[in-house]
Amino acid sequence: SALVRSAPTLADALTGKSEKPRLGDRVQPAQLLLASSTDLSQTPAATCDLVVTDPPFGGLLHYSELSDFFHVWLRLVLKDRYPSAFGPEYTPKALEAVANRAREPENPDAFYQRLLTQCWREAHRILKPGGILAFTFHHSEDEPWVAVLESLFDAGFYLEATYPIRSDETKGEGAKPGTFGSQTIEYDIIHVCRKRTEAPQPVSWARMRREVLAEVRQLQGMLENHAKEGLPAADLQVIRRGKALEYFSRHYGQVFVDEGRAISVRDALAGIHGLIDDDTQRGTLPPPVNAEPMTRQFLRIFDGTLQVKRDQMQKFLRGSGVTPDDFAQRGWCSEQAKVSTMVPPLAFAEAWYGKHRRRLTADLDQALVLLGACVDGSGIAAADTLRNENFRPHPALKGLLEWFAERGADATIRQAARRALAIYGQWADTNKPQVQQMQMFLDEALA
Repeated sequence: SALVRSAPTLADALTGKSEKPRLGDRVQPAQLLLASSTDLSQTPAATCDLVVTDPPFGGLLHYSELSDFFHVWLRLVLKDRYPSAFGPEYTPKALEAVANRAREPENPDAFYQRLLTQCWREAHRILKPGGILAFTFHHSEDEPWVAVLESLFDAGFYLEATYPIRSDETKGEGAKPGTFGSQTIEYDIIHVCRKRTEAPQPVSWARMRREVLAEVRQLQGMLENHAKEGLPAADLQVIRRGKALEYFSRHYGQVFVDEGRAISVRDALAGIHGLIDDDTQRGTLPPPVNAEPMTRQFLRIFDGTLQVKRDQMQKFLRGSGVTPDDFAQRGWCSEQAKVSTMVPPLAFAEAWYGKHRRRLTADLDQALVLLGACVDGSGIAAADTLRNENFRPHPALKGLLEWFAERGADATIRQAARRALAIYGQWADTNKPQVQQMQMFLDEALA
């Protein structure tokens, strides 16, 4: 009916069924190679316009063993005609890009990522300067996706665009789709990539976060229409995250949480997950915007509480690239009986007592050390840390202390935060050049 209204002259000539058009194009010569995509030496450099691929998932999926099911039968009739391909009894497995602990017991995940990076590098080599790499990946788990993105960016690509498509995993009765949080994902993302032709420009994380949020909000009208049509909220989050990663990829390796310290893909995913939550849950007080991504995730979970069940943390962190163990490894919390408890600031400060202050760089580490020192009877002088010549305050330190003063889970933390703020203010009054330098970093971030 829409076609009748918009183009009545064409309506009679077309049917509602799919038809194959006869274009009359000449079939171009094609070359079929049996080789590993880690070594495409048969193809000269900078000669291809397009590379399309479908990378294997990082989990242990035995693609080669599945291929053996067909290989052993085809070999019976093809081994004499194609001895190089069908001479061996089984398909080759040594360079299969999977995380197989039986073959690579020391670090199967690193093996998978190393092979994937080499595949991307070969694609980078054979592509023309303006060529395109396109691939699809299902966002069912965080860890494999981190490996795919890191290897992609390390090979010299950036994301030009991301397009959601309906996933094959949702087809069929009883199919089990991927998940985002506690919800199902019906869409994959097609990643369209280009070769990086110039060095990425440095940018602060806080400024990048601001720019990314502006880009994501431009999609709001379109996403609201999709939501009305029944697209699940989990899929909307995947679309937002893909758009945010486009911006991050253009600055990969040059996104700084403070001067001289860049963030990883994992931390960027955590930050993007956090900013999407901030935008979709307006009205709550988020952690400081210039805090590090991992810190913002931690504080959002422990906002107003000292204990969180592990399964609740996992649901909250789904899609962020972060696990509860990441927090425990940083000493911010401990787990017992599947319940995570925030480490008391005093205990954290005591653990840092006597350690070299040059290593005290993470924003939350700095805040917890000062908080612990300001707890009644700590016996630790908070001012000594600030005056230490090897200590460089993080630009987010003051904002974190202000956040704890208002949002700390108990009166002890809030009172310690107010004391720490007063001590920080005294230090700032006598170290104005250093404070001004931090302010310049924040001004650039908020410009």
